[in-house]
Amino acid sequence: MNFSDKNNYCAMTFMFEYPQFVKISLDENKIFPQYGLFAYSEGRFTEKSRKMWFDGVPVLFLPGNSGSHMQARSLASVALRKALSNGYENHFDYFTVSYNEELSGLFGGVLQSQTEFAAACVHKILSLYKNHKYTKSVPTSVILIGHSMGGLVAKRLLAYPSTINKTNIAITLATPLEAPIINFDPAMNDFYKQMEIEWDNYVAPNKAVVNRKMLISLGSGPRDVLVPAALTSTNNSYVNALATAVPGVWVSPDHISMVWCKQLVMSINRYLFDIVDPRLNQITDDYRHVKMKSLQYFTANRSTTLNPNILRAQVNMNVDAFWYEDNRRVYQISRPEIDKTTHLMIRLVAFPQNRFVAIEAVNVDDKDWIFGCNAKDIHGSYRYCKTASSLSELSRWTGAATDFGKRKVATINLHSIKGAQPDWTHVIVKVSPTKKSITLNVDVNDHASRQITVDLPSLLSISKHVIKQETEANSLYYELLLPGFNAIHQAYLLYIEPVGTCQPPYHVSAEMHVPWAMNHEYYHYFTHLKRSPMKLRLFKSNPNATSAGSDSVKITVLLDPKCIFTISISGSWYYRLAQLARNYTPVLVPYIAAIVLLAARANILSLKENGVCISIHNALMSEGVKPYYVLVFSRLATIGLMSVPLLTVMLENTGWKNMEIQYFTRSILVLPAYMTALGIINVAAAATLAVMVFSSQLAHRLLFKIVWRGGNGLAEKVASGLQKVPLVVSAALVCAVPLSCGAAALVAGAAFYAFMLSKMYEEYLEDYIYKLMAKIGSKVCRLFKKKQEVKGKSSLKENNSVTNDSNKQHDSEKTNNDEDKHNDSSKAIEKTECQNETSPDGVEDDKVDEDLNNINFHMMLFFMWMCVTLVNIPALLTWARNFKYNLVLKPDTSYHTGMVMSACSSIIWQMDGPKKKLKYYDSVSSILFTMAVFIIALGPFSLFLVNYGVTFMFVIITIQQVLDHGEKDAVVTTEATDISMPDSKTTSSSEDLSTKVDESKSNEELPNNDKSNDSRNTSDNNENETQDDQCDVCNENRIYSTFKRLRDKFSFSND
Repeated sequence: MNFSDKNNYCAMTFMFEYPQFVKISLDENKIFPQYGLFAYSEGRFTEKSRKMWFDGVPVLFLPGNSGSHMQARSLASVALRKALSNGYENHFDYFTVSYNEELSGLFGGVLQSQTEFAAACVHKILSLYKNHKYTKSVPTSVILIGHSMGGLVAKRLLAYPSTINKTNIAITLATPLEAPIINFDPAMNDFYKQMEIEWDNYVAPNKAVVNRKMLISLGSGPRDVLVPAALTSTNNSYVNALATAVPGVWVSPDHISMVWCKQLVMSINRYLFDIVDPRLNQITDDYRHVKMKSLQYFTANRSTTLNPNILRAQVNMNVDAFWYEDNRRVYQISRPEIDKTTHLMIRLVAFPQNRFVAIEAVNVDDKDWIFGCNAKDIHGSYRYCKTASSLSELSRWTGAATDFGKRKVATINLHSIKGAQPDWTHVIVKVSPTKKSITLNVDVNDHASRQITVDLPSLLSISKHVIKQETEANSLYYELLLPGFNAIHQAYLLYIEPVGTCQPPYHVSAEMHVPWAMNHEYYHYFTHLKRSPMKLRLFKSNPNATSAGSDSVKITVLLDPKCIFTISISGSWYYRLAQLARNYTPVLVPYIAAIVLLAARANILSLKENGVCISIHNALMSEGVKPYYVLVFSRLATIGLMSVPLLTVMLENTGWKNMEIQYFTRSILVLPAYMTALGIINVAAAATLAVMVFSSQLAHRLLFKIVWRGGNGLAEKVASGLQKVPLVVSAALVCAVPLSCGAAALVAGAAFYAFMLSKMYEEYLEDYIYKLMAKIGSKVCRLFKKKQEVKGKSSLKENNSVTNDSNKQHDSEKTNNDEDKHNDSSKAIEKTECQNETSPDGVEDDKVDEDLNNINFHMMLFFMWMCVTLVNIPALLTWARNFKYNLVLKPDTSYHTGMVMSACSSIIWQMDGPKKKLKYYDSVSSILFTMAVFIIALGPFSLFLVNYGVTFMFVIITIQQVLDHGEKDAVVTTEATDISMPDSKTTSSSEDLSTKVDESKSNEELPNNDKSNDSRNTSDNNENETQDDQCDVCNENRIYSTFKRLRDKFSFSND
């Protein structure tokens, strides 16, 4: 998905000489061997750095998440070139820290160690500066520039006890100062809290310290898909701005481009050079000057009225200049060059149509170019002003497309000016002599006619809605007000298209202003070469959206006066989805974990009611996983928890400061997010099942590559052996936790669990295929056998009748008795052989179903294991990154979960399957539902709740399977009673048989002995028929046993 503009409009910075990084040793390297401090230099200055000779202004660069110390080269190189161009009177010494490219944005355990090392670097840097005859003064503080999470360390150093007096200025680039992007672990949460405590205790109470601390936070904008722009603003910052609103930048870099975007790098260095005191060659102590310059370089004044608190000096005007007054209200003045200073005069009158003026100046380089004065003096044939007051506070630089010149704009409420300064008669536009082509566009209007309130398209609308069919001829200025544009997930497209015979080239600029997010402006340009629509997106939702009379988003449009345009707007589903993905993707993690718990609950209830563990897909489609249950309860839980002050204090964390997540949890957006998470887990389950079923060898090879570098044959035998004794693997995992990290044990356990499941699936599918083949073979066999039975039916009846007649006539009673005994023994032998063939090794139809039941149970636990493992992946990556420096991860935020899950595996992996119909299944299902609700309600603010919540439920299920025997004992007793019954029946039947034999002996000579012989022959025939049925060649079990014997035979021969 394309989240923003495809093109990066940042210009690249280049080094003119090969960059060098000179390492500086610290005593703290013994504690933090993975970190390092470097000094940047180029060319001939490298030797100076190697000799530790520094005499400039020290600047320390702190890289961020997975950042490198070499990212400082753009800032440092531009500063060096600027110093050389100024004669090297004032220059900056750039130092940079290497944090071993740690994932500080995902694993908060490294932030404290990074802060301690950075504090040591500040002390070391200041110790390198010595008083000597070549220096005017020695620096007493270090300027901090931090990118991403490095900016978080820089902010903390401003209030850190050991550096609070040695750091005063910090510039952060795309840093989540307000709240963590993803609150992965308690260490991240604790770092933010500790930083707030230090600012509240050491900075806020002392006004002198507050004035001295200068924190400038610069965000990126729409191209940064890693750090939301709303999180880069904080109340502790003196300046909060996006790069799109910084004068002279007006582009949105991506997250990494913030350190090399030439426009932004130039603005930062201009600001730093402008706050240097030339008398000391160090940063000035005048904090007012430092703050004023920060506003000048990083913000733009968009006021239309004068600030009464500003004192304006009187400027003497040149009487010999060209003074010109145009009585038209809308006009354009264009000159190829200016030979003489020109003053354009705009009269202040009380007419309604002269209430407001918008002035656009192209290629006017004068710093003070707008003035107010009283033109009461006359020189020759024209009026002029002897003195005037600068109105530059009402003007600003504005963005423009490439090759369309530098542009300034001033928007002035003329009636307000006249009311504040009644003696003024004119507003003056000054243009100094220049060889550049100059264009002045003036639009005097009543302001109300140029304000258009826009009805936003509905959610389902995709067509264009015309705002203004045709703009006024020669008009310059329009304001579009967008009431209802309040939420961060809304997105629209603005079209400004020329009408009629507009001759190229033309230039139109549009600026979006958000009243509740200062310095979040965003520019877009329409030219004959670029007609793409302007993307209207917010970076911060309106906190007062429900309040009546709240300000609306405003789009200021500066048209080309020579053309007439059509203005229209449309909705955009594409960019709406992009906004949702950009801001709410982390929410899917706790939602997925909650859905896994709900699926486990469905399995538990199925075990209780039916004694069957359903598949993961059936569990995900069950009624209990539907969103209208859990989302309603989670919303009620949030309201209930937040209504209790004590619980609010206990549950509050830094994630609560992410206002966009708060708005999200209270909106209808939770429903599509939940359904998205449900879709993701379904796809993941299908992919896992496909790998287990169709590519089980893939899981084997993956495990072998992880745990064994030898041959696959030996690895297969080792893995198969471990599968039979999983207790050995569990013990190894438990031992690995304190020797490495809990995340490593979790990942190894997940790999072994996947291997076990693939083996279980392999065996189950093999039996299933044999059963299917046996069933097909039985049907084919019976199809051919049926014809033979029909042909031999008549002959079989004749043979049976002849045999019966001969037996009646010639057999004696003794012979009959002998033959009966012989037949009984042969029947027993044959019956035993048939039973052994039809049911080998006790294999029955229910065996395959029981195996599937066990697989489903372990698959449910495997997904719970994977949820915990994925949340702890950042800890694993950090441990792997620092492995060569330390075998054990410190601090290990995954220690407890890794230890507990590894201990539980020693029980779970030895279980063939779940116990059925246990006493406390209802209680466990209730706890699972409660935990799922708790994770959905609070998980988006604290992702580590997923870690501990899922682990807790894994422990609960394990304990229940071990200790809960409530209904199981009764079932076992009943089964034991049922099993003992056949013995008594057998005994009684044998006694009855002996009694019948005695009776038959006592009645040997009765006349009805022929009838007894006939009955005995009939029973023999029935038994023969039953035995023939059981020993049927086409019996499914017999065919299945044949396949099993063949498989065992081939397996043995292969071994």
